[in-house]
Amino acid sequence: MKKPRILIIDNNQSNIELLENILSKDYEIVKTLCGIDTIIKVEKTLTDIILLDMMMPAKTGIKLCKMIKNNPNTTSIPILMFTETKGGEDKLEVIESGADDFLSKPVDKYELLAKVRSLTRIKQYYNDLAQDRDRLLIFDSVLKCMDDCVLITNLSGHIRYVNPAFERKYAYSSDEITKLHISVIIHPESPQTLDKDSFIKDSKHEWTGNLATVNKHGLRINMSVKCSPVIKDGRHVNLVFVLREKEAVVIYEDPMKSKEVYDKILKVANKLMNGRET
Repeated sequence: MKKPRILIIDNNQSNIELLENILSKDYEIVKTLCGIDTIIKVEKTLTDIILLDMMMPAKTGIKLCKMIKNNPNTTSIPILMFTETKGGEDKLEVIESGADDFLSKPVDKYELLAKVRSLTRIKQYYNDLAQDRDRLLIFDSVLKCMDDCVLITNLSGHIRYVNPAFERKYAYSSDEITKLHISVIIHPESPQTLDKDSFIKDSKHEWTGNLATVNKHGLRINMSVKCSPVIKDGRHVNLVFVLREKEAVVIYEDPMKSKEVYDKILKVANKLMNGRET
């Protein structure tokens, strides 16, 4: 398993070595001095947390903390800042700079380890949320460009989401249809029903079939449907319905196979031929 990465920013080499000795067993350590290009180093390091000394020359620790937190590329990185005293004034300045936590010197090993563990967990939670957000954006983009109608319901069939294709086909806005039961779009003559009882009886939540549906204006629309569960932590939490309109099948009788039509065609043809002969 990959170790979490810690960036230590300090102008005192002995401080860096002390922190590295305590943390290097469980963390990947990256070190840098505080300088003009430090913010660039922070962006490129892709670190999980930052350990930053407040009392560098001209309070550059405070200034750097503000720069990191004001940069959209680095603002989510937790910062643990070290202060020289236990005084309230220093702590207030650290908090106002945007640091996520602080630790007074001399550093207590066990307190340091506990705070670092806590901040790396926070960063992991943030990373997980960012990944979920990115996946949702991709999912949303896919749904919006689909021609198929997509509905997401809870396990009892109450609608939680419809995509734009559904809104166009069924003439319901998202606000109108959300929270209504999916049975609102089922035609009375549908070969399958989606009433509340059918949801109670269905435990697998995975099937395909055919539905006769009806839009907001009463127009019947025949659909093929696929139902699949949304699974979280091993449990079914929602249902996804994908509806595709079935093409109307029009049966044309071959006129040559109908004796009546054939006789009429033959009669007209004979008249035309006789007219030409005369």
